[in-house]
Amino acid sequence: MSDDSDDLDELRDDDPPEAGGAEAAGGAEEAGDTEFQRLLEKLHIEHNFDFRQYKEASLLRRVRRRMGQLHVTSFATYIHYLDRNPEEYKALLDVILINVTRFFRDPDAWTVVREKVLPRLIEEAGSTQSVRFWSAGCSSGEEPYTLAMLVAEALRQASRELDVKIYATDIDEDALTTARAGLYRLDNVKDVPRELFERYFVPEGQLYRFQRDLRKWCIFGRHDLTQDSPLSHLDFLICRNVLIYFDSDLQDRILPRFHYAIRERGHLFLGKSESMLARSRRFLPVDFKWRIFHRVTPVDVTGRPVPEGPPAAFGAGGARYVRADTQASQRLHGIVDALPSAVMVIDPGDTVLTWNAAAETLYDTPADSAIGRKFRDLDISYRVEGLRSRIEEVKATHARARLQDVSFPRRSGETVHVTLVVSPLYDERRRLSGVVVAADDVTDQARLRDEVGRISEQSATANEELQSTNEELETTNEELQSTNEELETTNEELQSTNEELETTVEELQSINAELATINNELEKRTAELNELALYHSGVLDAMGLAVFVLDVSLRVKTWNWPAARMWGLRPEDAVNREFVALPIGEITSRARDPLRRVLDNRASEIVPDVTYMLPDGRQHKTRLRLAPLAAADGTLLGLLGTAAPDSNLLETGSRGPD
Repeated sequence: MSDDSDDLDELRDDDPPEAGGAEAAGGAEEAGDTEFQRLLEKLHIEHNFDFRQYKEASLLRRVRRRMGQLHVTSFATYIHYLDRNPEEYKALLDVILINVTRFFRDPDAWTVVREKVLPRLIEEAGSTQSVRFWSAGCSSGEEPYTLAMLVAEALRQASRELDVKIYATDIDEDALTTARAGLYRLDNVKDVPRELFERYFVPEGQLYRFQRDLRKWCIFGRHDLTQDSPLSHLDFLICRNVLIYFDSDLQDRILPRFHYAIRERGHLFLGKSESMLARSRRFLPVDFKWRIFHRVTPVDVTGRPVPEGPPAAFGAGGARYVRADTQASQRLHGIVDALPSAVMVIDPGDTVLTWNAAAETLYDTPADSAIGRKFRDLDISYRVEGLRSRIEEVKATHARARLQDVSFPRRSGETVHVTLVVSPLYDERRRLSGVVVAADDVTDQARLRDEVGRISEQSATANEELQSTNEELETTNEELQSTNEELETTNEELQSTNEELETTVEELQSINAELATINNELEKRTAELNELALYHSGVLDAMGLAVFVLDVSLRVKTWNWPAARMWGLRPEDAVNREFVALPIGEITSRARDPLRRVLDNRASEIVPDVTYMLPDGRQHKTRLRLAPLAAADGTLLGLLGTAAPDSNLLETGSRGPD
């Protein structure tokens, strides 16, 4: 995870409202095959991927697709295969987690975002100087980077500078790694408008990297919508075509999380196949075609101070109304008694002061049994749930309260539905003098609403079935897109391999040509050396002297034909042998010490009267001259020995004995 992951963790709430803190659990059941549920449990426990409330048909299709690739027919066999091959988990998750995304997917939807959503968010960011986005299920990063480009363009056109944070999350770590790098092939960025491509992408070899400044806005991290706490205080939440893979129960649990994460009047952008907000009171549509909504707070309880007016005067008494001394009070009591709403007035000490005829009928309690008694002692205070606490709240806050569609049982067993309004009463000094509770019987409306709701549910069920079919088709389409992308990737890899092989062939051909050139040069040099050797041999033979050359270890390196005739030893039998070991008579013993002295002193020396014998048995004498051989830099190479054959035996140019 990137260095910004700590910022992501700080935004998570351990106990968001309405989410209940429950994990996304629930068993995926397959008729007659509990092994599939075992596989899902295994993925959940061992790898923290909970697919148990994903849509079963789609999930089964993808798992079986992977099993088919391995030629495995049963889930039990596949589970055993997973245990023996841990690397198979990654391959399975790659098949299940379909990463179908691209830059500016559904361009018309992004046009609505650019024209209707972003200008409003930037305008409303005047006080905070910041905007916060969340791309849930971001895959390999194309979606948050698309949003970053649109935000940058909107800020540039509005000449504004804001603190922009785009939180991008997914459960696929490999996809997040690609997203963090922001490096894409040309085929991936083909849908980016040309002016945005030139402004926000930088070429790197054969790839293109998203601009660094905008990449800093994006904070990538792993997040599981079904288990992890949501982010909060968001201006815009994008979750496109993710919820279509979840069953309806899991979708219903995620909706309150989204509502919690988005600020009031913030926006939610869902995929075009999503239908979960069609009847929601939590979000109102901005563009229903592209499933763009803004968040609202459902109104259950409202309250406001009562407008100023003449204070109501009530006293204590045992009659239905407290007796008043003025005609105006009597007239007021008559009006209250004639109201169709059940009205009761309670003083700050919890004593009932007023109880009209409608209250007698609604609450099954005569006025004589209610007026003058403590409200908490009446059974109606317990039958209407929450009424006592709301009355105490109004006394404490002096704010009007409304309880919508409250139900309670009558003594006959019938259930009554009412709407209650609890308002404070003030005296002439604006001090609290009591609380008035007015109730309207809405039982008929509730029954009608239930009937309408039942019909709506039937219609919604049919609509959801149609929508489910549409989602299945959308899922199948995305799977086909994923398969097509895999085939394209494989084709590109094969093309790349072919190019590499062609390059290797060309390199081998180049090396072969270089070797052929070197071989030709070596053959030429060899011919030159052979010619030089023949020339050298001819010169030595033409001198008429017996010539031999020894290296510093006294090993023979050169032995000409006059030497062969003089000592009766052919060149091929002498070369590379130690001179003192040659079978040529006393010359070897006579020359041993002089040879060492020549090498040590680097000075020429003559060995006189050396006797040698010809093949015909005649003996002759000669003088052996020894001289050192040295290179131009003074390095001692060996020594040179020469001897003049007997003049009577000298045969210049003869090649010696056969």
